[in-house]
Amino acid sequence: MEGLLRVSSKEKTAVRLRLRTISKQETVEERSELDVSGVFYLDHATGSRYLHYEEEQEAGVIRTVLKITDKEVLLMRSGAVSMRMHFFKERKRSTVSVDYGVGKLMMESELLNIEEVYEDGELFAGKIDFQYELLDNGVNIGLFDVSMILEEDKE
Repeated sequence: MEGLLRVSSKEKTAVRLRLRTISKQETVEERSELDVSGVFYLDHATGSRYLHYEEEQEAGVIRTVLKITDKEVLLMRSGAVSMRMHFFKERKRSTVSVDYGVGKLMMESELLNIEEVYEDGELFAGKIDFQYELLDNGVNIGLFDVSMILEEDKE
């Protein structure tokens, strides 16, 4: 697993998450940042990594689960927004389903890159960066750059 240094031997680790997203749609670039509490979980049997967190938006609470394996990345959101994005590391396109409560949108996604680094010194820390493209009928409608910095939360 490229970029993986060491992962906490703990099954679940409470973390502070700093999430930065840059989206580029046509000529418009938007940046958003979020700082929330979450839980990082390593499944020792499969090697899968999970990150769970909740965020407050104007529409309500959104619960997010990010699952990373050696072959795929799955991003699921529920609550005020329902979304399922399934990325394959071999860059195969997959279907994206988004429901904002007024109807379901179907698009395609393609994972362009993912990098993970984890450190387990006195406190667990990690970084997950990934970039993906959204497509509608094969046409690019946006590029997204996501950076997640994790630090063990001792509070």
